[in-house]
Amino acid sequence: MDQEEALQSLELARQAAAQTRRAIARSGTGYFFIIWGAVWFLGFLASQLLGERAGYVWAVLDTLGGLASAVVAVRAARRIRTAHGWRMGLFWLILLVYGGLQLWIVWPLPGDRYMMFITLLVSFGYALFGMWVSPHLMVAGIGMAALAVLGWLLLPAYIGYWMAILGGGGMMAFGTYVLLRWK
Repeated sequence: MDQEEALQSLELARQAAAQTRRAIARSGTGYFFIIWGAVWFLGFLASQLLGERAGYVWAVLDTLGGLASAVVAVRAARRIRTAHGWRMGLFWLILLVYGGLQLWIVWPLPGDRYMMFITLLVSFGYALFGMWVSPHLMVAGIGMAALAVLGWLLLPAYIGYWMAILGGGGMMAFGTYVLLRWK
C-alpha cells in the first residue's frame, strides 16, 4: 500500500466514524442520556435527603423518564430505519429483567447497596451496548461504574450527592455533548 492509498483508507475510516456518530445522535441517544441523567440527578438527591422515603420520588421519576424515552424512541424511529433498532430495545429490556430478577433474589438491600446495584447494572449496560454501538458509550459506562465505586468507598455518607452530581450530571453532560458535537 502506498502513501496515497493509506491516506484514502484513513479518510474512509474517519468518514465511517463520523457517520456512526451522526447516526447515534439521530437515534435519540443524547436525549436518552439527558432524560435519565435528570432522573438520576433528582432521584439520587432525593435518596440523600429523604432516605427510604425517596422510593416514591424514584417511582414518579422512573415513570416520567420511561414516558419521555418512549416519545424520543418513537420520534427517532420515524427519522431512522435500522434493522437493529428492535434489538437495541430488546437488549435493555433483557438487561432490566435480569437485573430485576437478581434484585429479587438478593433483596433486601440497604439503601446504599441498592443504589450501587442499580448504578452498576445500568453502567454495565452502557459498557456492553458501547461495545456494540460506539466506544464512547463503552467509556461512559466504565467511567460511570468507576466513579460510583470510588464515591461509595471514599464518601459513603454522601453517596447520593456524589451520584447526583457525577452520575446524573455526567449523563446530562454526555447527552449534551452528543447532541451538540455529533450532528
